[in-house]
Amino acid sequence: MRRILILLAFVVPLLALGAPARAGGWALTVMDPVPVTSPDKTYTLGFWLLQHGTHPYVGDDLGEVALEFTDGKRTLRFPGVALKEPAHYAAAVSLPKGTWEMEGIQGWFAPYRIGTLAVPGELKVAPVPREFRQMIANQSPQQDHWGVIRPPSVPVGDVTPGIPPSRAATPVITPAAAPAGGSPGDTTTVAVVEQRSWWRPSYAVAALLGAVALAALAYRVRRR
Repeated sequence: MRRILILLAFVVPLLALGAPARAGGWALTVMDPVPVTSPDKTYTLGFWLLQHGTHPYVGDDLGEVALEFTDGKRTLRFPGVALKEPAHYAAAVSLPKGTWEMEGIQGWFAPYRIGTLAVPGELKVAPVPREFRQMIANQSPQQDHWGVIRPPSVPVGDVTPGIPPSRAATPVITPAAAPAGGSPGDTTTVAVVEQRSWWRPSYAVAALLGAVALAALAYRVRRR
C-alpha cells in the first residue's frame, strides 16, 4: 500500500500539468480606434486587456503588457502603461514602412493576435476566434466595471449561448483545388472544422483510476 501512495505522489502532479496553468487562463486585447499611420511617426495607441473578453484581470501580478509588431524579419515591442480605467493601457508606437502583424502581449496569458497594420495605412482587425466568442456568449452577465470611458464591445457574431466551447467550429485556411491551368496553392478557401480541447476532467479521473489499478496490480504481482 505504501508503494501505491508513493506512485500516486508522482502521478497526480503529472495529471495536474495537463490542466490550464491557472484558472481563467485566457484573455484578449481590444484596441481603441487606431488612426491612419505614417512611417516613423509616433502614435499613442490605447488598448484594453480583457480577461474572458469581458472584465479586467483578476489576480496577482499580471506581468508585462505590451504591443508587439512583426514584419517577418524583425520584431518590435512597445510597453503598455496602465491608465486610470481598469484594464486600459496605452503604448507609444513608431513603426517603419511595412506590413506588420500586431499582437497583444498579455502578461502570463498567451499573446493575442490583434490584426495586421499597414504603414502607411490602417489596422485590419482580425476576427475574434470562434472559441473565444462562444465562451463570451456562455458567460453570465457581470457587473459593469467601467464608467463613461469603456472598452469597445467584443463581437460574438454567429455563436449560440449554451454550446460548449470545445464543440465550437473555428475557421481554418486550407489549400483549395487548383483552377484550370493553375497550380495547387494559387487560391485558398476557408473550411470550418471542429476543434476539441483534449483536456477533460473525465480524462484526469480515468487516468488516475488507471494509475491506481496498475499500482495495485504491480503490488500483488510483487507480493507473489
